Parts: sequence; structure tokens; C-alpha cells
Amino acid sequence: MIPATEVRILAGLYYIMEKVSYHTHTTISDGKLSPRELIECAIEKGFKTLAITDHYTRPSGISSSGWGEEFYTDEDYLEMKSLQKEYADRIDILVGAEFEWYFDKKDWLFGEINRRVYDIKIVSIHQIFVKGKYYTINYSDDIFEEVLDVLEGDVKKMVAIYYETLREAVRSGWFDVVGHFDVIKARNESSKYFSEDEGWYKEEVLKTLDVIEEVGIKMEVNLQGFDKPCGEQWPSKWIIDEAKNRGIELVVGTDAHDEDGLDYNVDEVEKILN
Repeated sequence: MIPATEVRILAGLYYIMEKVSYHTHTTISDGKLSPRELIECAIEKGFKTLAITDHYTRPSGISSSGWGEEFYTDEDYLEMKSLQKEYADRIDILVGAEFEWYFDKKDWLFGEINRRVYDIKIVSIHQIFVKGKYYTINYSDDIFEEVLDVLEGDVKKMVAIYYETLREAVRSGWFDVVGHFDVIKARNESSKYFSEDEGWYKEEVLKTLDVIEEVGIKMEVNLQGFDKPCGEQWPSKWIIDEAKNRGIELVVGTDAHDEDGLDYNVDEVEKILN
């Protein structure tokens, strides 16, 4: 269970109570530090709670850029449980995982999710399925534009596929937190692909927030977006405000993959949430 130590709601405002991150990565997947190194770094930086949520392995036969079939072994999981106990008197470690939603591999995914006990299960959409192929949409402009070419330049269709995939994942009820809600904007520097002010885009976002509210899942404020072409957190401030109006619980994740990323832009959190 995710402890409610980091963000409290008071008189409609969010106040940061402790230095935490509910979303980080290690060498168990694509991070640069071992779990022990990341924990030691978090203690040194004054973190009270650290969720290690490495990417879960992808199912065999699915090819996606930057996603390994060797991620997160049983040995990795046992190491994390051991470290959790070892450091219990110094920092609250949550043993978690970040799952991708594969619409055509639901039986496999359900079995994998329930094979272990996690403190936190994040679902994030990095990859959308278009005409028989998975594309990692936040990886590069080239891949983003390749998807657009396959869809004959229809960015509305691409965005709709992304948010419908996210809604389907949330409706499953298998997860605790929605990761980087609007990562579809990662390559959208200066609104070069779409504008968030357009009614069709807002409609997709609001429909997805409705599902999140209905299911009761938490939503992450992810700080890694500041290091991407979009240049700001995921989700956008107007989406955070809409989530707050619905009473959706927010948690902060730095999505760290290295030492610098662990507390990257944490000084922006209070401004973002208030």
C-alpha cells in the first residue's frame, strides 16, 4: 500500500509533507544505479520514501525500442525485498513495478501482475499499437512521426489511440497509479504536433480523468518531463487542476534513472500542486 505521507489535501490545496519519489528505475531495468546505490543516494539526499518501480519485462514476441525482455527477474525481486528489510530503519522502501499495457496480451499480463506482491503497481503507456505494430511514442521524433505517417498524418487519431489505451488499462482495476498521464506530449515542443487548447484534445483528457475518478486509481505528477522536449511535468498544470477538482489523489514521481534524476526539479513540486 502507498503511504499517504507525501501529499495531503487541506482546504483544497496540496502541501508537500516529505521528500519522496514514487517512481524510480535501477539496473533491474534501464536505470544507471543498482538498487542499493539508488537507496543510498536517496538517503543522502534526504528522501523519506522511495518507490523502486522498474519496468517490467515485455512479453515474448513484442518488439519495442528501449524495452527489454530481460527486465525484472525473480532474483531482482528477491533482492528488492531483502533491501527493503535491510534499510527499514533508515528509509521507507516500496517494492514496485511499472507495467506497460499490451491490449493483446492481457492474460499474460494479469498472470505476471499477480505472480508477486508489490507495494505499488504503476501502469504507463509508452507504446501504442497501430496497424499491427507497437510504437514507443515518447522515444524520439522519428518514431512519433513514423506513427503519424502510418496514420496518414492524423494526429487526432494518434492521440485518441493513446488515451483509449490508457482508459482501457485503468478500467482493468489491476494498478495503483497512472504513470506520466500525458506522455503523448513528450515530443510536442511548442505545440508542433497538436495544441492542448483544442476541444478534441481536452475531450480525450477529460474522458480519461473521468475513468480514473470512477476507478479510484491515483495519478502521478512526473517530473521527468522537464528534461524532454515538452519542457514541463506530466501532466500539464490544467490537467492537474482538473484532477484536483475531481478529488483524484496525486503522488509525485521523479522517474529517476540516475543520481541526478532522483531529485530533479523537486523544488517545482509545491508550485505545480498548489
